[in-house]
Amino acid sequence: MTLSPDNNNAFGQIPIPDRQVKPRSLGLTMMIDWGLPLGLQQDCLASHGFYVDEAKIAAGIPRVMPVSLLTEKLRMYANHAIPCFPGGLFTELAIAQDNYDAFLEEARSMGFKAIEVSDNLLKLSLSNKAKCIRRAVEDFGLKVMGEVGRKEGTLSEDELIADVENCLESGASLVLLEAHELFHGEIRQEVIDVLVKRVPLEKLMFELPVVVLPDVTRDYKHRTCAWLVKNFGTEVNLANIEWDEVYITEIIRRGMAGDTSHPQGAYRLAGIETTEE
Repeated sequence: MTLSPDNNNAFGQIPIPDRQVKPRSLGLTMMIDWGLPLGLQQDCLASHGFYVDEAKIAAGIPRVMPVSLLTEKLRMYANHAIPCFPGGLFTELAIAQDNYDAFLEEARSMGFKAIEVSDNLLKLSLSNKAKCIRRAVEDFGLKVMGEVGRKEGTLSEDELIADVENCLESGASLVLLEAHELFHGEIRQEVIDVLVKRVPLEKLMFELPVVVLPDVTRDYKHRTCAWLVKNFGTEVNLANIEWDEVYITEIIRRGMAGDTSHPQGAYRLAGIETTEE
């Protein structure tokens, strides 16, 4: 990690840690879209679209959105080089209804470039999950974001690793790690440490807890984000970033968000340290 000036942004004479520019292979930020109005979406993308690498339209929101609205939403993301995918719970519903092929066909025709294959609520065997991933990739030409972890209960360390490896071997480009699985109540640090030893970090994307869930505060979400950056570096992949959290996430990545916990962050590299960490 190096400090360098940036003449494109304000205060370019103040060096801060470098980051890859789009298209990034590391340090990906996935923004979660709960049905942003088009005007707000346009403003957001103009303001910080260069820091957003993926977008997810959460849960089943695409199903209750008019075709014209969803088409325009996807077009706007595409104009900012942001691939968009529907949430995994919606995929699970299509699979449970035996409508998976129809779902894939419409996702592709609507302009989605990727889908998420998860088993948060629907119980899928590893072999069935692999079939779903391969079907989307090989027969429909869609990128797949595999997701691992449950929204109810937890998987063992071995189960998580087997699921991650199964997703990647079946053709998933990235694996999203369900926030409830790793950050519900307390951080499962030992499990996370084993995961990142077994799987390349660039193939993992950590979902942050979303504040619409009970007992999840924005403070807890930001502290979880800072913990991930402190432990795995500026270029860790982060998901479930709200539209108004993109900039704060970026300065957490660069170690200039009000603490000095990030060992390669701007404050630390400038020689500023505290003992309150």
